[in-house]
Amino acid sequence: MFLLWHFLALPLLLSVAAYLVFRWKNRRFDRISAELQGPKGYPFIGCGHLFIGKSNEQQFAILNDITKTYPSPVRAWLGQKFVVFIDNPEDLQIVLNSPNCLEKADVYRFFHCEKGLFSSPASVWKVHRKLLSPCFSPNILASFLPIFNLKSAILVQRIEKHVGRKEFKINEDIARCTLDMICATTLGTDMDLQSDEGTEYIRAIEEACELINQRVFKPWLHPDFIYEKTKNFQLEKESFEKAYKMARKVLKLKQEQRSKSKYVPTRAEDEKKPQIYIDQILRIAEETDIFDDADIRDELDTIIVGGNETSAVTLSHVVLMLAMHQDIQEKMYNEIVNVIGSQDPSIPVHNDHLANLNYTEMVIKETMRLFPVGAVIGRTCTAPTKISKATLPEGTVIILGVFNVHRNPKYWGPQAERFNPDNFLPERAAERHPYSYLPFSGGPRNCIGYKYGLMSMKIMMCHLLRSYRFRSPLKMEELQLKMSITLKVTNKHLVQIEKR
Repeated sequence: MFLLWHFLALPLLLSVAAYLVFRWKNRRFDRISAELQGPKGYPFIGCGHLFIGKSNEQQFAILNDITKTYPSPVRAWLGQKFVVFIDNPEDLQIVLNSPNCLEKADVYRFFHCEKGLFSSPASVWKVHRKLLSPCFSPNILASFLPIFNLKSAILVQRIEKHVGRKEFKINEDIARCTLDMICATTLGTDMDLQSDEGTEYIRAIEEACELINQRVFKPWLHPDFIYEKTKNFQLEKESFEKAYKMARKVLKLKQEQRSKSKYVPTRAEDEKKPQIYIDQILRIAEETDIFDDADIRDELDTIIVGGNETSAVTLSHVVLMLAMHQDIQEKMYNEIVNVIGSQDPSIPVHNDHLANLNYTEMVIKETMRLFPVGAVIGRTCTAPTKISKATLPEGTVIILGVFNVHRNPKYWGPQAERFNPDNFLPERAAERHPYSYLPFSGGPRNCIGYKYGLMSMKIMMCHLLRSYRFRSPLKMEELQLKMSITLKVTNKHLVQIEKR
């Protein structure tokens, strides 16, 4: 017995000492933790026990249950991180516009794009954002229209084999198309990614997102030195290598071509061709001497992965919603035909058409309301920040509940769960709090590519609806959602198509 006590005493004493140090270091959270309501937590893991052994679907359901059980703001401990979840527009507006809340949450480092706009420290983000914003100017976006039209036409051809057959998962074809678009507009290389070659990339990103999402909800895996010893780390590493090898190869080729080329095109010559993102970023790197190789690599990875994931998932949701709601599909189809002036899907969409596709934009916005790609956003307080019911101490991790506010009957009426594009009629939109709708985040650190995304989605829908009528065996009440970094439909996007 004496030997057993000595064998257990040291680990026990070390555990007690570690817990006392933890409590001392985090004493600044004691008052707010007592003031706010939230789930019960345990030493070291907080409420992490709720997510043990749970799938991504179950994790998302648990998170929703917590936020419905306790009023916003909700407090919780996730491992050694003090977390506050908010989903009311007033507090969302404060946090998203506060200079104290520009830093992303620590888990964003899991994306391996430390210097990209999506996850970079605020000091890096401010410089990069200012330099990269002109890359998404109206003129540059307009130069992408021929690419958007061409790739959309290829998508129409690719799915023709499904006409008259049973339902299929259209999200896979859409993901290859958006990837093809993004690589053509960011890398300036026609890589034919709507063939099976794009499938490897799509699956690699999907696998990486699943693994990252699992890690987020397991605080004991947050330290790199622990995670690197797991099987998931090796799988994630392999997935990222597959996903990024294409961009690495093209980047190297572009850098070599640029170093050898002595010819500098005139501005008039530049305006006649698509303004390729990689060329813009390499030019900025040469002119400013700010971007190093790691900056360039991370910004490209961010725009390719982030742009493809958000556009592909959103557009897949749009098609599924139209397939479920035939009346809305026909109304959108009629608008497209009237604006473009032809039912012929081979007629390209021009820039002048886009501004007049009002109902089409309402449908896309309503889809992003019910299925926001970024269902939650994570920020970290760098200084005390006062919100409605509390002052958040420095070091607080803030989770912004975009999904919750988008489906709150207080802002969207008693039928907030119903798909209704009329929610975005101008008069209705004017009545709502501006931060009750955040599909592209909000404040200064919003999504830099949201206009690019809307433009590409409108053009793709013009081509798809002029070619096919969509139906689905799925019903709204049957849809199951999960977090896999982005919000996804577990049932997949099953549709049937017939020619117009």
